[in-house]
Amino acid sequence: MLRIFMTLLIFSPLWANANPALILNLLYETDDLAFLHSKASDGNSKTTPIIAEDQARSLAADLSQSILRDDAIEPIYRAMRLTNVGILQTYAGDLATGDQSLRAALALFNQSKSAFDPQLTGLLSALGINGFLREDYDTAEDYFRRSQNIQHRSLGLFTAEQTSNLNWLTRVYLITDEPAAADNTQRYILKIAKRVFPAGGAALSEVKVAIAAYLGQRARTLSPFADDLNRLLRQTLFNESLELLAEAISEISEAEGRYAAALIEPLETKARIHSWRGGDRRLQEQALEQILAIIQNQTDTTPAELSEAWLALADGYILTENKKALTAYRKAWVAKNPESSADPAGGPVANLETLEAQTLRDLKGTVLAPSEPVLLWPTRYQPIYFDPRSDKDDATPNPSYAVDLRFTISTEGRPKRIKVINKNVPNREVRWTRDMVRSSRYRPALRNGIAEEVVFTARQVFIPRPSKNTRTRTDAPSPLSVDTVDTVDTVDTVDTDTG
Repeated sequence: MLRIFMTLLIFSPLWANANPALILNLLYETDDLAFLHSKASDGNSKTTPIIAEDQARSLAADLSQSILRDDAIEPIYRAMRLTNVGILQTYAGDLATGDQSLRAALALFNQSKSAFDPQLTGLLSALGINGFLREDYDTAEDYFRRSQNIQHRSLGLFTAEQTSNLNWLTRVYLITDEPAAADNTQRYILKIAKRVFPAGGAALSEVKVAIAAYLGQRARTLSPFADDLNRLLRQTLFNESLELLAEAISEISEAEGRYAAALIEPLETKARIHSWRGGDRRLQEQALEQILAIIQNQTDTTPAELSEAWLALADGYILTENKKALTAYRKAWVAKNPESSADPAGGPVANLETLEAQTLRDLKGTVLAPSEPVLLWPTRYQPIYFDPRSDKDDATPNPSYAVDLRFTISTEGRPKRIKVINKNVPNREVRWTRDMVRSSRYRPALRNGIAEEVVFTARQVFIPRPSKNTRTRTDAPSPLSVDTVDTVDTVDTVDTDTG
């Protein structure tokens, strides 16, 4: 049952988008698809039927021909099989054809069944998913609502079966700019979970963590510099999220102990939310330190898992400007390479000279390149819209606008010595780009776990602001590309900006 609560979970960068494979959960159990259902249920009730898109398209064509040949088939069973054809076509990307098949199946159902028959819920939800994928969001919402209404009538107001429809409605509301409706829909899912699952149980805790992740990400979309009402909403969403996480962490700890592996996900979510919220960074560090302690206390922890925990903690220290980061990065490398080096001695703050001497012993005469720095904050550089100056001499169609930069990433992950090496935007945009890069934080370049300075080149892309009468929907480009140039030992002299 838990699977139907967990289809939204933590979002991708385009967090309202959906996985088309979710529609396969709605396939009716007919004889000709028995192999898919048995494959999906073998040993794991959470598994969605697995099939490649070209296989789905081929299977849909075969089923369609089979339905045409079999005139004696019972109408409802025929409608179920035709629904499966439409679902497979939709999953394969043939959205218009899938919509036609699903509507034909609905017409067959309506000839023999009531408009509120429980067997219709899967078909109506499939029509909703098809509409969502076709970006016909009004149609999608209508079908999800109809499916949910039948579930209310047949199973009750708080039936768990409606949760999938509610998650799809959340996606619709997010993508149609109705965030308040999306928030309330997710809160309703939590209310259902509290009625379905026992208090303090693992299943309810897992749902709380998922809803907390949603609320935290919603709060993150609101600027801390917005108007009073939106700032209040931002704070409310963050508080809700952290309260749910505190409940889940307390419940799991009480049931399974303070070093339970089930605590890792809510603690990771807690660390992310404190990072997004800002303020007391120590709370973020505490969550990451607790994750490390849990992993260290697992009997089956692998070197790679322990290394990743140290690395995550080190990254967190970079963001909170904690000098323990250098020691933590070294421990991450030692955890993954226990045969290569003993853990360096010293206190909680790294002794850089000791670590560098240890690195020379580890290298044993070899020369290794440092790893590339990783952007930690922000998670990506957002595109910058601006009003380009009209240049009558520039006859280039659709000219590109950018600022090319070169800067050094310090051992503490700070960009410094920032130099503009090329630009074709006004000086205001250039200054904004320099400030943005200066405030960024990176995982430093690492050689055997020892941080080193490196020089990067970067290009910040600018996008001409669309006119007020033009509405565009495009995926945001990845405007800043970063390349390692060399270690700091070979850096050319740059300007005197030290960041």
